[in-house]
Amino acid sequence: MKKGRIVAEIGIMVALALVLELITTFVPGMPQGGKFISLGMIPLLLVAISRGWKAGVTAGLIFGFFVFIQERVFIHIFQIILDYPLAFGMVGLAGIIPDAYKDNKIYLSIFIGLFLRFCCHVLSGVVFFSSFAPADVNPWIYSLGYNATYMIPTLIVCLILLPPLIRRFKEQKMF
Repeated sequence: MKKGRIVAEIGIMVALALVLELITTFVPGMPQGGKFISLGMIPLLLVAISRGWKAGVTAGLIFGFFVFIQERVFIHIFQIILDYPLAFGMVGLAGIIPDAYKDNKIYLSIFIGLFLRFCCHVLSGVVFFSSFAPADVNPWIYSLGYNATYMIPTLIVCLILLPPLIRRFKEQKMF
């Protein structure tokens, strides 16, 4: 019964994440892809922190697949892997800290998941999108800056919204 509940929660949270990502399409995006903010990370992080890294990575991989279908940014097969399933799967590693919601390590969990996603996008930017960097700018600096412009606002929003959400779920004995 518990596995069935977790599978259902993953499905619901992935669907919610996709809806939240669609809402952010009304906010101006980045020139070479990426949104100014990624609200879909909230449900993915919630799954990871409440159900552990396996459920979190599973949710992230599924979400990454659907985001690729929506965006269809294809340069190379390894770019697809880095920017979609791997990057969003990394968000699920926010669940590597056991019972982070009990020990008030939520902030560290959120940071870990989003930082690992950021690393995937930066690497993809250096390898596959460095041609967009101005001639006098190091591709690493360009990719770090480009990806930080949407990952930092996403991190801030998640750090503000997730702890009270998780407390509310805990009060309702949902985990």
